Amino acid sequence: MSIDCLKSSFLLPRAFCLGILLLLGACAGSKNPSPLPIQVIDWTPAGPHALQGGTRLTPGSHLVPSSEGQPCLLIENQSGVAFDLAGAELRGAALGEDLDALTGIGILVRNCRDVTIKGGSLGGWKTCILVEDSSGIVLEDLTFDGWYGMRLLSSFVAEDEADWLRPYENDEGQWQQRYGAAISLTRAAQPIIRRCRGRHGQNGILFSAVEGASVYDNDFSFMSGWGLALWRSSKNTITRNLFDFCVRGHSHGTYWSGQYSAGILLIESSCENVVAFNSATHGGAGVFLHGGHDLTRGLARDRGEIAKGCDNNVFWGNDLRHAVVNCFEENFCTGNLIVQSRLSGSHQYGIWGDYSSSLVVVGNEIHDTRGVGISIEHGQDCVVADNDLARNDLALKLSWEEDLKMMDGPLGEQRDTTSRDHWIGLNRFKSNDQDLLLRKSSGIVFANNDFEGDGEDLNLEQVSAALDETLNQATVRAWLQGTDGELPRGSLSETSLIPHDGRQPELLRRVLKMQTPVLLGSQVIIAEERGVEYGGLESIAMGSFGPWDFPSGEERPEQRRPGGLLADASFDCRWFSWSEAESDPRGSLDGWRALAETPLAQAICLGLVSPYGNAAETTKGAATRTAVGLDHFGLIAHTRVETQGGNHLLRVTSDDGVRVMINGRLAYEDWTWHATRTGEAVLELSPGVHDVVIEYFQIDGTLALIVELEAMF
Repeated sequence: MSIDCLKSSFLLPRAFCLGILLLLGACAGSKNPSPLPIQVIDWTPAGPHALQGGTRLTPGSHLVPSSEGQPCLLIENQSGVAFDLAGAELRGAALGEDLDALTGIGILVRNCRDVTIKGGSLGGWKTCILVEDSSGIVLEDLTFDGWYGMRLLSSFVAEDEADWLRPYENDEGQWQQRYGAAISLTRAAQPIIRRCRGRHGQNGILFSAVEGASVYDNDFSFMSGWGLALWRSSKNTITRNLFDFCVRGHSHGTYWSGQYSAGILLIESSCENVVAFNSATHGGAGVFLHGGHDLTRGLARDRGEIAKGCDNNVFWGNDLRHAVVNCFEENFCTGNLIVQSRLSGSHQYGIWGDYSSSLVVVGNEIHDTRGVGISIEHGQDCVVADNDLARNDLALKLSWEEDLKMMDGPLGEQRDTTSRDHWIGLNRFKSNDQDLLLRKSSGIVFANNDFEGDGEDLNLEQVSAALDETLNQATVRAWLQGTDGELPRGSLSETSLIPHDGRQPELLRRVLKMQTPVLLGSQVIIAEERGVEYGGLESIAMGSFGPWDFPSGEERPEQRRPGGLLADASFDCRWFSWSEAESDPRGSLDGWRALAETPLAQAICLGLVSPYGNAAETTKGAATRTAVGLDHFGLIAHTRVETQGGNHLLRVTSDDGVRVMINGRLAYEDWTWHATRTGEAVLELSPGVHDVVIEYFQIDGTLALIVELEAMF
């Protein structure tokens, strides 16, 4: 098939990904067992219990509080049996208990084969179902409501670093121990998880060393962590699931870090998985892959093993729109395919491939990205073909930047870290602020793309022909031209191009010959096709334990109001500018303080939850941010607060320097130039009214200031 035929027929995305699915054996050996006979034993739980043989739980609601070190139900050394929970609700704590207080395990399945658990509702534990060292486990038609979740300390005005998840450690079961899950599987083969649903928890499904799983038609949306997370888990098929609104670390218009939340997470040698036709919209990330410490820290090499990333996975037909950070992100991976997916509306990247090799991006829709549509940094041999790139700040970035930590470390000793040999063809660039940014990349081929520019907005600097240095830039410029002679908007620097020779890359030629498998599940994944209108990032609203499940009709959660006893305190605030040469607060404190006598702005603020207070207007008639600026300003704020006495927790989030004095004595200090961080101090205060003075300076970059005081009981 020629490239022109390929473009006109639009067969590339379908043939490409379907063939790879078959290549990986997506459906080969998929397990779909016939119903198991159920030995009907009506059983009402009263405490920890070891189940033997098939059991049907007595219908109704059963509250079985967690027992130290013991699951509510233990299924061990069983084979070929079913446990029916239909009509029953099994809980370790009452619905509505604070999620961070939940402990224990609901059902533990250990050393079992071909065991089915189906029907019923579970909740009230840290982990509702934990499966270990088992094969052929079937979990189906289960409902989960209210299991463990961290209490989120970030507020609507600033994030708290304590909320960031730690996904890079799990070889000792840290995910399940720290964060819990509705379902957690460790060292499991050929499990099936289907038609399960969960709400009001941190994580939906956790896999650790799981192989050959079939996961389909599930819905674990509105989690505060991960919908589905894989650790050292390979050759699994994940189709037609909903993992929407798996998010934290977002306050619309204020901050949007995501804090490592994701709809689907793959870390540490999770390879040859098929992830097709899932919805993971409005997540911290839609899909996030990371090769892990085996590769980046050389741990596998130290063990005498060949290091892998999360390699040779297929991502096809997924809806990953409106990610807080990136719709799709992969770091330190090779051979992954992203095909025919929706990747629009993110804050930073539609697709970000960092240290990616042989990444193939075909037939995707990437619109309205506030950052970069597709960015491949330090990557090699990648293919970007037949994508629709519209209304992005920047459509495509290929680059190399010096990164000594990685390049001079174990990663650079094991893998190429240059930016080279990418094939960019058949893409449609429309209404982007910029189409291209190429920097320090070599051997790049452009083939039959559609652009809109006339060349006036194209800047070339040190751009050359990789195979013939005698060719001038006019020739190189011609190689960039689109199908109708148009040119991209953007810039190329320190980059070499290769002319298109009319041939497809070998990978495309290979996959076009492959056939179509049958995928599992039937759930409709596109929200609009389900009659749901989610909207964009503005629809994410965070509560104390996670995002608001607004489609269910729940009341909007109250967001944590920062400040504590200081939330309603009236602060007399004065802002002023300073210079490092004459009044640097780190060396000339008295001179810096004196500047407050001639402030740029002054206002009374109720609470102090920002370096700009909360004043809409200052005494000089301008918004605080406008009057003060973004760098080299100071703030001195005075208030009085009444307490009942006893121990109090002073909690301060700052970026940059801050000092808190109570009754003239230093209570807290971080008087440095630093990134956003939070510190605490325990104070013993007498009953009565106390004077509070807060001093703050901003140098440059990001900025933050929240001061909270709470009684400790």
